[in-house]
Amino acid sequence: MLQKIIVALGIFISLGLIWAALSMNPEQEGNLQGNTNVVREENGTQYIRITARGGYSPDQITAKANMPTVLEIETKGTYDCSSSLNIPKLNYREFLPATGITKIDVPQNLTTAPLDILCGMGMYSSTINFGT
Repeated sequence: MLQKIIVALGIFISLGLIWAALSMNPEQEGNLQGNTNVVREENGTQYIRITARGGYSPDQITAKANMPTVLEIETKGTYDCSSSLNIPKLNYREFLPATGITKIDVPQNLTTAPLDILCGMGMYSSTINFGT
């Protein structure tokens, strides 16, 4: 009996690991790799690309302080809570389109302290930390 329970538990754990590996989307993989292709500079402005779908990815970002900044929030068939974007420091609260890129200007004087990004319910979040 104990042997059957151990085999069943092993199968259950294996299936769970397979499901987790298959359900990881590219946005989550990028989150594990840091700021690669998330922050870029063009003509003296930094652009920060965040994907909103099942949360925000990446959830921790490091960017330069005291620099003109534009957030690019990308949605790809997003119909969950992360489509309701809330950035308290910017007094920004909007519903994002299901698919597309929404650009949000961040005033340069607000690029000195962390900027929190939340879904409408506060379940999903991302933080941009501004440094030197």
